[in-house]
Amino acid sequence: MLAAILNQNPQTHVSTTSGLGAALDALATTWHREPLLEKNDLDRKKLANAMRGLIHGYYDEITPKPIVIDKARNWPLPVVVSSMAQVLGHKPRIIATVRSVPDCMASFVRVAKPTDLDEFIQKSGLTAHLKSSYQVLQAGYQADPECFLFVEYEDLLSDPRTQLNHIHDFLGLDSFEYDLECIDGSTVKEDDEGLHGLAGLHDIKPKLARQHNESAKDILGHHYGQFCQPEFWLPAPRTVAPLDDLDLQLAASTMGNFEEGKRIAEKLKVERPNDHRAAFNRGWYELRDGNIEEGYKLLHRGHKVGVFGNSQPNSPQPEWNGSSGHTILLQLEGGLGDQLHQLRYTRNLRSNGYSPIVSCSGELVPFIASTELADAVVQHGAEYGVFHDYWISGMSSPMYLGLNRRSIQGDAYIHTDFTVPNKKLRIGLRWSGNKTFEAQHHKLFPAQLFFDAVKRDDVEFISLQRDADLEFKPNWVEDVPLQTWHDTHKAVSSCDLVISSCTSVSHLSAAMGIPTWVVIPIMGYYLYAEPGNKTPYYNSMRLFRQQKYGDWTHPFEEIKSLDYSHELLSR
Repeated sequence: MLAAILNQNPQTHVSTTSGLGAALDALATTWHREPLLEKNDLDRKKLANAMRGLIHGYYDEITPKPIVIDKARNWPLPVVVSSMAQVLGHKPRIIATVRSVPDCMASFVRVAKPTDLDEFIQKSGLTAHLKSSYQVLQAGYQADPECFLFVEYEDLLSDPRTQLNHIHDFLGLDSFEYDLECIDGSTVKEDDEGLHGLAGLHDIKPKLARQHNESAKDILGHHYGQFCQPEFWLPAPRTVAPLDDLDLQLAASTMGNFEEGKRIAEKLKVERPNDHRAAFNRGWYELRDGNIEEGYKLLHRGHKVGVFGNSQPNSPQPEWNGSSGHTILLQLEGGLGDQLHQLRYTRNLRSNGYSPIVSCSGELVPFIASTELADAVVQHGAEYGVFHDYWISGMSSPMYLGLNRRSIQGDAYIHTDFTVPNKKLRIGLRWSGNKTFEAQHHKLFPAQLFFDAVKRDDVEFISLQRDADLEFKPNWVEDVPLQTWHDTHKAVSSCDLVISSCTSVSHLSAAMGIPTWVVIPIMGYYLYAEPGNKTPYYNSMRLFRQQKYGDWTHPFEEIKSLDYSHELLSR
């Protein structure tokens, strides 16, 4: 709209969405990354000349107007701004047209008129494009605030003359009387359907006036909150994400109020049947009730909104549809412990006549290959280079395989081929895992509480802790080599018992059939959703569950009360 108005001025040419900004960004970025280019252009004059030539080549034959305003979302990028400062002799001037981000998304919805709002927001490329555009703008503004003039959509509608005067002052333009009753939208007409898949996205009405009075909250419904990004150009935020039922459900579940969490899950099942995030949350409650089949179907919907598993593998083949007699790529997903857990499903594939191929994190490849559970093992991202007919997502394996509560196997599937003749019981300790996951899943507990609970004088302890929190290790815990997963496998094989927080080591030891005690928060991981101290996935695992959010007293008092020898003999 602003571009169409400014194009009335004989001094200014405003482009449609342009590729020039992206081309300049690519040129500047390549220049900085190429050693020979940098070495031969220390003062960046050659880069400036190349960029200047690109600009002239792009526009000299398009317009005779003396001032070009190029429309692109790349201009705020700091590498472009700094490079253009040398091209122009001063930093560029950037007119940033801004609007409430939920209002922007609501305008897309008004144009598209989707029959399924949930699917449109989840799948439309405009969603990510919109969010990232404002993120780029914020990064540029924080780096070079003096370069920007912000023009608010609402201000342009309510007081266009003042906003146009601001632009004239910013650019040093002569005065000009714009006709706001006869705006020619053809000067900025774009192939919206070809570029964005949405015809009419940039259509301009001839008269500057408000076209609707619909609220973004009414149009977006429960999606409104996800578009409430920081309005960094304003002194105070105008849009604040409302508290949603999903927020209330998470709070209830985290605190252990599972009755309330399930009530909200059932409510959202009726109100938002197409909400994949709500379905994913409901899946946890189905697993808690022992409904494995329904639980995994619901959890799988979390893939669609990025809250469960990974993005699909780099594969030219389709997702498995249940056909028989084929080679199946099992993409192990999530953290390293998750991947070791999902490795079990190679056995199910093989017993049903399929040839299993595994893709996993690079650091796990040598170890998983040594287990011989798969016919081939590749690193994530390299799936394209190994033959397979179909692929499946590891976290959703029970859904693909049709497993239920009775058919889930809990026996060991990773071999133990190393033992130490111990005079004493040998116990491996792991007191913390990945800090990001620990905080997200409320698994952090005081290390000293752990050590006070597990220590016994008649027991030999070894450390299975790597990387973080090594400073908490007491001197009565022996260090052992843990450089590779083969080292960790060897160390775990030597143990009579492993005691751990919810970590990759606990998955490994339980998969090996080693007695494994795991301290978990009141709301356990989906594998530990069922109440009690057992899980159907590992026969050798015992869970010590927090009873009150924020209070870790109960699980460690329970461990402290146990006699290791008696507990292991009674298994």
